[in-house]
Amino acid sequence: MKSKLIIIILSVLLILSLAFNALMIYRELRWENPDWFDPNNELQVGDMAPDFTVRLLDNETFTLSDHRDKVVVLDFWATWCGPCVEKMPTIQTLSEKYEDRAIFVGMNVAEDISLVRDFISRTGFAYHIGLDENSDIFMNLYPSIAIPYLVIINRDGIITHIFTGGSDSMYELIDNAIIEALG
Repeated sequence: MKSKLIIIILSVLLILSLAFNALMIYRELRWENPDWFDPNNELQVGDMAPDFTVRLLDNETFTLSDHRDKVVVLDFWATWCGPCVEKMPTIQTLSEKYEDRAIFVGMNVAEDISLVRDFISRTGFAYHIGLDENSDIFMNLYPSIAIPYLVIINRDGIITHIFTGGSDSMYELIDNAIIEALG
C-alpha cells in the first residue's frame, strides 16, 4: 500500500513538473515574441495547408507540396512534452499501417538536433522527424497554443483534421481521420 502511495505522489509530481515546464516555455515564447500566437491566425479544418520545407533528422528535406498525392500527417512535438511522447507509439503504428498511402512527419519544435537524435535512437521511432529548430514552421505557419498538435492534410493539400493534445488512446480517432482524409 505504501509503495502505491509513493507511486501516486511521484506521478502527480511528474505531471506538475511537465505542466510547469510547458508553462515556462509558453511564457518564454510569449516574452520573446508577444504576438507569436494570434487565435485569429490559427489554422482551421478546410484551410489550404501552408507549404514549407524542413530538414529531416536523416539530413534529407521534406517539402509539403511535393507530396500532394498522399495524405500527410504532421505531428508537432517535443521530447519534454509527456503527452507528445505518449502519443508517439500511436503515430508509429499508424505510419506502418498507412505507409503506402500517407506520410507521417513528427515535427520537433525548438530542440537541439543532438537531443532529438538521442531520443529517436533510444525510442526507435521510424517515421520522418522534421527539425523545426527555430519554431518558424510552428509559430508562423502552423500556430497552436499547445503541443502535441496534429494536422492531417488530404491529397489536395486541404487540412481535414486538427487534434490538440494527445495520449496513446487516440489511435482510433486518428485512424478514422486518416481514413476520411484518404477519401
